[in-house]
Amino acid sequence: MTDDTLFRGRYRIPSARYVGWDYRWAGVYYVTICTRGRMICLGDVMDGQVSLSPLGQLVAEEWLKIPRHHLRVDLDEWVIMPDHMHGILIFQGTPREDELTLGIVIGRFKAAATKRIWRKLKRTDFNWQTRFHDEILRTPADLERVRAYIRGNPANWNPASPTKTSP
Repeated sequence: MTDDTLFRGRYRIPSARYVGWDYRWAGVYYVTICTRGRMICLGDVMDGQVSLSPLGQLVAEEWLKIPRHHLRVDLDEWVIMPDHMHGILIFQGTPREDELTLGIVIGRFKAAATKRIWRKLKRTDFNWQTRFHDEILRTPADLERVRAYIRGNPANWNPASPTKTSP
């Protein structure tokens, strides 16, 4: 390991974020968020269709609240799978200097979903992985490719293999 992976004498994982990009900027963002330890708890997939568990239903409710809490953010295609979710977020307009970033929006979503699951369902064993995968979708072709991937994800579900986070 090199010295650039050290922080206060400890190894750290470098940021996966795109260097030089301000994640407050208007853009189309594809995210994948996984449960901690890839715990299968958000639902089941049968015959290519997702059936959400009570945890998955609460996650869906919180996801749908994102545009109400963040007025510049619109939801596009999204799906909740048994141990992860995929979604496309569209940031619109010009951000103010104090505007929230993609990371803050996702962090607040994860926190709100987790708190509701812990309180309402008493499932304190639930949590998310600390990070999330993101991709900036720059062209209409990129957007269509990811939409198709998200729509097809339930039909391709294989609980025995790790989830592919990029189409």
